[in-house]
Amino acid sequence: MRCRAPTLLVLLLAVAWLGCGPRGAPEPGASQPTLSTDPSGRSVELAVEVTTAPVRRGSILERVSAPGSLHARRESHIGAEVSGRIQQVFVNDGDRVQAGAPLFQIDRGPYEMALRQAEAMLDVARAERAQIEADLARGNELRRSDIVAAEQLERLRTQVAVAKAHERQAAEGVALARHHLEQTLVVAPFGGSVAQRLVDEGTTALVQPQTIAIVLQETDQLEAEANIPESQLSTVRVGDTAFVHVEGLPQPIQTEVSAVSDTIDPQARTYRVRMLVPNPEHVLKAGIFARIDILPSAKPDVMLVPRSAVRSEEGANRVLVVRDGRAESVSVRLGVVSESDAEVLSGLEADSAVIVGSAAREIAPGMPVRVVVESGSPPS
Repeated sequence: MRCRAPTLLVLLLAVAWLGCGPRGAPEPGASQPTLSTDPSGRSVELAVEVTTAPVRRGSILERVSAPGSLHARRESHIGAEVSGRIQQVFVNDGDRVQAGAPLFQIDRGPYEMALRQAEAMLDVARAERAQIEADLARGNELRRSDIVAAEQLERLRTQVAVAKAHERQAAEGVALARHHLEQTLVVAPFGGSVAQRLVDEGTTALVQPQTIAIVLQETDQLEAEANIPESQLSTVRVGDTAFVHVEGLPQPIQTEVSAVSDTIDPQARTYRVRMLVPNPEHVLKAGIFARIDILPSAKPDVMLVPRSAVRSEEGANRVLVVRDGRAESVSVRLGVVSESDAEVLSGLEADSAVIVGSAAREIAPGMPVRVVVESGSPPS
């Protein structure tokens, strides 16, 4: 009787398992094997039911996501080209101005006097040039009567040339003085918003070192910036569609990649990507954080498997295929990976089929399997 006890126990367990009926039967794709007994009473492992999907060719689109921030497309720290006391500041923080709008005024008095002095010097130079030209004309007449020596005429001609040079120099002095006077009124180089007003009336503006009076930002159009991992170096291209997600906005802002840096940050191992973000209502502020999604162009006619078929083991990507009734692990090299598919660069043949679903991640290589449903095909 002692010899029959183990066999009887196995039979009772098998009857109890069968008595569970259809409710205990594993669903297709289940990863747990079941046990049964052969006629001799030995325990045997039943095949796990799995679902497979064929390797196919198609196109794949990878979404690249990265944190980013918005910056002013242009930002100028505006000072004066001439020194002097600031008489009036026309703007305050937050003001929006058009290109050419006045920002601040430097005292014109000293530059008006300098202009008048330069104009007087020009008058003197013109008078001197006219006097020497008249002397030369009289000398030419006297020369015909041999009253004036040729050497004296040559000196007069030289003096006329020098006088003309002095006149041109004086004229340039007038132009420079007028330019300095014009520069006492500082205007906006482009339309934008005043980010900072740094001076008040009475401040003495210097040229060297330059006194920064106004910080002006272009805010009608901002620039989003994100750092993309080096591993996706060949993914993002100028012109790719991008979506900028900003907290507080109900919908992302659609734009496109406008610039891709050619330089990799040696510390972070990332490269910089920029895109323009319209801001006509000035809802967005420079410096705000954003999440940026970039949709590169799809790669056409590549070998694809469902993403659910891929498992990572010891730093390598693998899939399970069915060979001789058992699950066999195959190492694969992947390219682009999307939310639903993975591009296979090597490791699989075009006519292969891979196990998908939970079984692809849970069952061990070498386990007996039985394909019950092929993904995309009606059950057999």
